[in-house]
Parts: sequence; structure tokens; C-alpha cells
Amino acid sequence: MAAFPLRATPPGLDVLDAVETALVRHRAFGDSNYIRDQLAVAYRRRLHKLGSTLPEAERLASLLDAAPPARQHQLVGDTVLRCAVQHAMRQRHLGDEYGLPLPQCAALFQAAEAHLRAGLPGGPLTAHLPDMARLHDAHPPPDGDTYIWHAWHRGTPYATAFLAVMEDNYGAPLATPTPHERALLRRGLRLLDTLLPRLCASALSHVQLIALFPKLGTWRGKASSSQFRVNGSVFLNQELIGNPWWLAEHLLHEALHQKLYDFRHGHSLLAPDYARDDGAKVCSLWNAPDDEGNHYWDAHRVLAAFHVYVHLALLCLLAERHEAALAPLYGPIGNNMSGSRRAIDRARYLGEQLLATTWPELGLAGRQLTHWLLAVLDELDMQRRPAGATVHLLLDLYERQSRKLDTFLAQQPPPSGETLALQAQQELAAARAALHLLDKEMPPSTPPQEQDWPQTRQYVLQALLPVAQDVSWMERTGYPQAQAMIAQMVQQSSRQLAALGALG
Repeated sequence: MAAFPLRATPPGLDVLDAVETALVRHRAFGDSNYIRDQLAVAYRRRLHKLGSTLPEAERLASLLDAAPPARQHQLVGDTVLRCAVQHAMRQRHLGDEYGLPLPQCAALFQAAEAHLRAGLPGGPLTAHLPDMARLHDAHPPPDGDTYIWHAWHRGTPYATAFLAVMEDNYGAPLATPTPHERALLRRGLRLLDTLLPRLCASALSHVQLIALFPKLGTWRGKASSSQFRVNGSVFLNQELIGNPWWLAEHLLHEALHQKLYDFRHGHSLLAPDYARDDGAKVCSLWNAPDDEGNHYWDAHRVLAAFHVYVHLALLCLLAERHEAALAPLYGPIGNNMSGSRRAIDRARYLGEQLLATTWPELGLAGRQLTHWLLAVLDELDMQRRPAGATVHLLLDLYERQSRKLDTFLAQQPPPSGETLALQAQQELAAARAALHLLDKEMPPSTPPQEQDWPQTRQYVLQALLPVAQDVSWMERTGYPQAQAMIAQMVQQSSRQLAALGALG
């Protein structure tokens, strides 16, 4: 099967170092101390608002006002305390039942006050976890460590509330890590810290809890997860943490989401009504289309993914550059990272879409962040494609799904009838028509038999690769129409694969 290059041409090490510096020091968008300071201001203000009817909230707010910044960061970094504030605010101001009941929120505020007065480390949720649950096995960060969730940590008000929040948002269990799994998590952390020490520390300062999940219930099909409603915690598939390269990328990925969520709490990242039903949405071309429209993303998800992919481009460039030196300890990268070219390409597309499609849904800070991240991306992208080119993203999906089809057909007999032959004919015809618009023809190699869909897909992919890689083809007048035709072909093919059950 023809393969896209996953590795981009790297800039010099001085550029990579300068980009890391910018990503952790920019006063508004990179400096985690500033972001967490603004987060604490936002939550203290919310607690004071709640204090008019909940005295427990007012006492906690007053105590936090007088606490040093490091202690404010630790308390406000607690997932359960944040949920209690958000849930109480919604119930008080909207009058609906949502999340943790008000009496439970009040009790959680009271427990946080006691925690702060007692000078206990970290936040109330992690206070009762043992030292073996610390993510850092040496030299923890000075203002609070990241902890690994243990399912036997029950019975405290914060643990009980955390499990209730998880049930509401995920409805699936978490796992207690074994000693081996804790060692794997720390190995992935060491690799990430080796590649990006400053960015690793910055991103993880926004994560107070990491939890592993089994492949059960709503966790099925997920590699990792985090969400705005469960701030401060990230979740990783326990079956996938064995590869350190995969783990380094996903640790950074989810921690960066938390960093952006923290920024959102204190800044005008999005327009107030961005989530309305008719709000602008962007098609994530590398994801399989479905009837629910999950491949269409709102402004928040587009901006969050753009933010992550710019950072992952830097991570992958450094990982690829240092792979030979690190392989004796961590093994080869293989297919366990996104790859710098793919990360750059996805970041570029999302940045362009933010400007062209979801711009009205962004707040002032969101617009400034978009411009800044595009400037950062320009420093990393040494082979920029023409604006609007997307065939490489479409064929990336086509190639990945071709491998899934091969696996599917190797495990069971092909479906009866003419389904595969008809699909092969349609895709071959679409490829010919797209190339004709560019004054090109299919390659001279012998086409596969029409009923052989997997071989037809390989032939089509080889024929269309130049449309994705050759800039001179992208500059032809027929390119936009050819691109639209290829998009229709790829997405229709993806739906056919889903109907067969080949996508899992």
C-alpha cells in the first residue's frame, strides 16, 4: 500500500528550541503561572457570587483570597472543587437541577476550607492518595504534583463526588493501575520530559489527576480523553500505555487540552453563543463521516484541536530527530506517534478553517490565539502547501481505512453479491474523472480486476498521490473541482466501509 510521508522536513534545532520557549513563555497564551493565576481569579469571583446564598462558599473564597498563589493553584486545580463551583452556579442562576446537588456542593466547599486551613498538600481530591500514586517518582513540581487515580480511593467526600461526576459524564468505570502500569506511566513521562522539558512541565501543571480506563462501555474506541466539564483530570486507555512514544504524545495532548480549558475560564476565548445549533462547524476531513455528524466540529473543538496539533508538530519533529539516540531506551517510534507531517497538515487546515469558517464564533482572545499559533506553525512548516489544499488530508483517511479493510477481509469471508465490485468501479471512475480535470491520466500500470476492492483502492491511492503532494498540480485551475470530487469519493467510500462493519 502506498504510504504518505509522516515526517516533515525539520527546521534547525535553534528554531525548535525557540518555538518551545515561545509556547511556554508567551505572556497570555503560554505562561502557565499567568493562566493559572487568572483561573484562580475566576473561581474566587464565582465563589464570592455563590457566597450571597451559600456561606460555605464565601468562607472558602475569603480564605483563598488570602492564600499564596501556589495554594490557590492547588485548590482551584481540583476537579471536584471546580465541578462543585460550576454546578452550584448553574443551579443558583438557572434554577435547574444539574450535577452535584447544592447541599453536597456546600459540604465540598466546607471540606476544601478545612483542607486549606490544615495546610494539606495538593487539592482535596488527591489529598488521601498514597505517595506511590504520584506521577513524578522524583523531584515533583514545587506547587503540586500530578496523581494517578486508584479506584480503591473511596469514602471521602471528594472521592465520592468524583465518581458521581465520572458517572454523569462518562458512565463507565476507571481502573486501579498495577505497579507495572504506574511504571509505564512514569516511563512515558520521562520520555516527554526528555524531548520537551519546559513544555512538559507547563502542560502538566494544569493536570492534577490522571486516570486509566478499561476498554468497557463508553470507553470503547477511545485512546485518551478529557473534557471541559471535568477540568483538571485526563484519562488514558490502560491497554495502550505500553508504548512510551504513544504515551508521551497522549500525555501532552490531553494536558494541552486542560491548559486551554484553564485559559478559557479566564479569557474571551469564544463568543457567548458559539454553541448554538446554527453555529459554524468545520469538517474534520481525517475522521470517518457518520450519520450523527460527529466529524463536524464546533468552534471550541476546532480551536482545541488546532492548539494541540501545533504543539504536537513540535513534539514529533523533536522525537523524529532524536529517535536514534532514544531508541535504545524506548524502542523505535514506528506508527506510535502522529508524525510531524500529519500534525502540521492538520494544524494548517484547522487554522485556515478558524479564519474562514468559525471566525465569528471566536472571542477576542480566541482570535488573537489563532493568529499567534499560525505564526508559530509557520516556523515549523518548511513545506507549506497552497491555502485550501486538502487532498492530502482526504487520502490520509482513505489510506488508513484501506488498511482496516484489509484486516477486516482477512478475518472473514468477503460479503456476497456485487457490493465490493460496484464500490471498486465507483472509486476508479471518480479517480479517473478527478485526474481528467487536471489534464492527467491514471498510471500506466495494469488496473486490478474490478471486483477486487482492496487492490483497486491501492491503485486509486497511487494514482492520486501526486494530487496530494505535487504543488504544481494544486495550482491547476481544475484542482478545486478535482478536490471536491475526491472528497465525495473518500467520504462515500468511508460510509460503505462503515455499513460493512469494516471500521470496527
